[in-house]
Amino acid sequence: MDTKVYWWLGHVIDLIHMPIVIVLVFWGAARFSGELYVSIVVVAVILQIGLLGCPFMALTGRLKRLHDPSYVNHWSFTVWFYRKYGPVAGIAVFLFFIGIGLALRAFFFS
Repeated sequence: MDTKVYWWLGHVIDLIHMPIVIVLVFWGAARFSGELYVSIVVVAVILQIGLLGCPFMALTGRLKRLHDPSYVNHWSFTVWFYRKYGPVAGIAVFLFFIGIGLALRAFFFS
């Protein structure tokens, strides 16, 4: 069985998932009320910090390993930052995303 389809699918997901996330953040800030939007962002960031990475990154790593079992998933900048600087980095990333969410909300609702 040719497993290159897994390798390419992993790359396609890598390429499209971040632009989709960015569009959803801007759309969410414009569409939802403040409390709902901030709650969604908080839950998403807590899940990423708790999982030490993005679930999509885990999926793409798994797909790429189906093609190449020796593939090492490098996760994300956030995980590298957390591992290098400890839990304070996780709190900083969390506060950064909350700040971005509140700034977008203020921009769209002012």
